[in-house]
Amino acid sequence: MRVLISDPYVKDVEQTPFDELLKESDYVVPLAVATPETENFMNRSSFAKMKRGAFFINVSRGNLVDEAALEAALDSGQIAGCAMDVGRAPDQMPTPRLAARPDVIATPHTAGLTVPAIEHQSLETVAQAAEIVRGRVPKGAVNAEHWKRRP
Repeated sequence: MRVLISDPYVKDVEQTPFDELLKESDYVVPLAVATPETENFMNRSSFAKMKRGAFFINVSRGNLVDEAALEAALDSGQIAGCAMDVGRAPDQMPTPRLAARPDVIATPHTAGLTVPAIEHQSLETVAQAAEIVRGRVPKGAVNAEHWKRRP
């Protein structure tokens, strides 16, 4: 399998321009945090640029996807199918209308509810709090530029 990456924040991997990634990929899997910048990241234009017959997989955040555009891409056959465990339903689950489609595999977003995941998240929270107490920005902070507490 050849993996293509387009991430403006990562510098130490080979990058593929986003439009080329969409055009070349059999499977498109956006993995991003939910921010105003990523709102509707996958929209009508993005789906139109995807390789015809490709598959879309969203296991990241529901806000990344314009669901009307996803539905239109599925209806037109632009994309062959979708798998998702997140969506824009009030509980962040896949929207029931999309989940009911035969060309969509929808599951609940429950990976974070396993014992190993809960343990990891708990320890990570403690480690981040320890960094804050030490006057340092926690590793992985998505808003580090707003850090105010300095030693």
